[in-house]
Amino acid sequence: MAKQATTLRQLAQVRADNRTLLNAIVGNQGTALGRKNFTPSGEPTGDPCIIAYMPHKISLDLIANKQRVPEILTSADGTLEAPTDVVVTTVPDEPKEEPPLSPDNQQLVRTLQWLDGQLDHLPPGAQVGGAELTDEGLGSYFGTIGFAVRSTLPETSISGFLTNQHVGGTASRSMYIPGAQQQAIRVGVTRSVREHYPDERWIEGVNEKFAYVRTDAAFVAAENHIAPLLRNDVPRVGQVAGIYEVDLDTMDVIGTRVKKVGRTTGLTHGTVVAFGFGIPNANEAIDRFLGYEPANVYTDFLIAPREAGPFSAPGDSGSGILVDEAAHNNEALGLLWGGWPTDIGRATGLEDLTYGINLKRVFQEMKLELL
Repeated sequence: MAKQATTLRQLAQVRADNRTLLNAIVGNQGTALGRKNFTPSGEPTGDPCIIAYMPHKISLDLIANKQRVPEILTSADGTLEAPTDVVVTTVPDEPKEEPPLSPDNQQLVRTLQWLDGQLDHLPPGAQVGGAELTDEGLGSYFGTIGFAVRSTLPETSISGFLTNQHVGGTASRSMYIPGAQQQAIRVGVTRSVREHYPDERWIEGVNEKFAYVRTDAAFVAAENHIAPLLRNDVPRVGQVAGIYEVDLDTMDVIGTRVKKVGRTTGLTHGTVVAFGFGIPNANEAIDRFLGYEPANVYTDFLIAPREAGPFSAPGDSGSGILVDEAAHNNEALGLLWGGWPTDIGRATGLEDLTYGINLKRVFQEMKLELL
């Protein structure tokens, strides 16, 4: 007799064993691992489950059996089972008008975007970016410093900072901080990047066919005169207090309260509402057209805001995600890299969802540590 999955690792295995069934459901906007009927304002007390995000619910009488999300999914070997929870969500046709930033955040964002050369230190949350010539002309790139880090490789002791791969680009890209009153200052050069990992390398014990985890991380080696200015003192938050370790053999990270400081939205607060969310695969349409089952691409954390307005917005990419709870306050949980505007509605609390990646796993794979 199958026992109910009670941990994130067990849920991930059940989902992996049912990937073909779930991928075949028309309109499936992604799946994730979490708890039934959980919203950011509530307590994560529902049963562990596999969440299916769908554009609408339809009477079962009108749906063919193979297009229904089963109430229970079972592992391939029959030893585990997990209930499902269907959450209705649609992407808005037009961008939502978000509330203005608070006066404190307006001032913080001005500081993070325009340091104006006043570099007693280069803080997490500060804007970094630059411009480069492409076939289409001059293109810009920008994002946010996540954490001050250093390499743990024995042959080097290079210091720098962590941001996103889609900000840091490829190795050798120059990274700058802008200046309103003076020219931009080059603060470093991208040294290494990671975009995806096979799921079996990221989550030990789970091996889903054609599945990857989006990591989206870039290590930028600091210029010699910038390295002494790097420290993990986050504006309006304080010192980073080490690394939070996500235990996949529990459900503990679901419901964790978090915060971040980014160059676009400043200091915001949110809640981890799900883990292992399946994000859209850029090659899905052509795979299906050619008759292939698409690869599944996952991210670790799905975060919903705890206050009016989004948890993140474009330009916040690369921000560090910190725990916002007394027992683990300011411990580094993840690296923010994107988001998903939805029309689920504030009633459920699942609006303007943000993606994050497990920072400890990034550090392990990229051979980095906090300064």
